[in-house]
Amino acid sequence: MLGAGVALAAPAIAPTLALPAWLVAAVGVAVVVCAGLILLMLARLPLRTALRLVMIANLLAAAAVAAVSATGAAVLVALAVLAIAVDIALFAASQAVALRRLQPAS
Repeated sequence: MLGAGVALAAPAIAPTLALPAWLVAAVGVAVVVCAGLILLMLARLPLRTALRLVMIANLLAAAAVAAVSATGAAVLVALAVLAIAVDIALFAASQAVALRRLQPAS
């Protein structure tokens, strides 16, 4: 739902981020597509493989969101976007912990 909200609100969000509205909308659509792909992966791939792929995607997303925070027009907006990047990175770290716990006992 977040991705759809971002896509729909892109014209209002874009000026604050100093990014084109089409790019903000594309990111929102990409989030929706990624959510669908995650559901598909969970249905068709082993859990460990799906977690690894999602973890890698989250690390890349965290880096992208952190980079966007540098282009924000206002300090508070930049801090909010950076907080989202940290949240995504922490989620990726939690996936790494889950992957370690899924390691077969030797």
